[in-house]
Amino acid sequence: MGPRTRPSPASRGGGFLVGLVAGLAVLLIAGLLAVTTYYWVQIPFLKFTLQAGQCKWGPPLAGVYLSGRLQLVDRCKTVAGTVDCLKLEPDGDYHVRLRVDDQYAALLKPANELQTCTGHTGPHLVVEIIPQHPEGILFRTNNADAGGFNDPSRPAPGDHITVSGPYVIDTNSLHRILYQGRAAENWAEIHPAWAIRVDHPAAPGQPNDYGPSFGESG
Repeated sequence: MGPRTRPSPASRGGGFLVGLVAGLAVLLIAGLLAVTTYYWVQIPFLKFTLQAGQCKWGPPLAGVYLSGRLQLVDRCKTVAGTVDCLKLEPDGDYHVRLRVDDQYAALLKPANELQTCTGHTGPHLVVEIIPQHPEGILFRTNNADAGGFNDPSRPAPGDHITVSGPYVIDTNSLHRILYQGRAAENWAEIHPAWAIRVDHPAAPGQPNDYGPSFGESG
């Protein structure tokens, strides 16, 4: 039996480097898959109940009908302000007109000037709470079940709230028709609202004077 040949230090070092590179590659691929899943993969039958300041797993506009009309600016934004009025729209969404706190004023666009409440002139940020379940025929894809989250509770007029959800620009040019020729497209929204926290409840008996109404929807 001949003498055994021991692996040289160079070959041992080479094997270690190969193993190290392979391990790092596996970690990198796993990380990329995790990030991709977090941002863009909707997990069926899984619904999240979120708190203000938290972001939802999966596509940010999941559950919103005709989401191509919305320009995604920030997939998860948290904003605070006072609810001046809210209204149920034909598509099942509740439009909340939010008078944002001063530090969020930069989020408003010129078209938000049209978002007013009686006794509270604009601009208001639009916060949209979509239906929890499919409703009707035309807007059955518009629901939080499809978006993978549980709807937040609706606030009351006068509540000071903190809300989280995608920050988008509604580019629908049909708003010019609904708003009687006004430049109403490209207003800013939190749509859909994933979480709402009431920081300071309104005093009892606050009116909900939504207006003027130009027949808007969306």
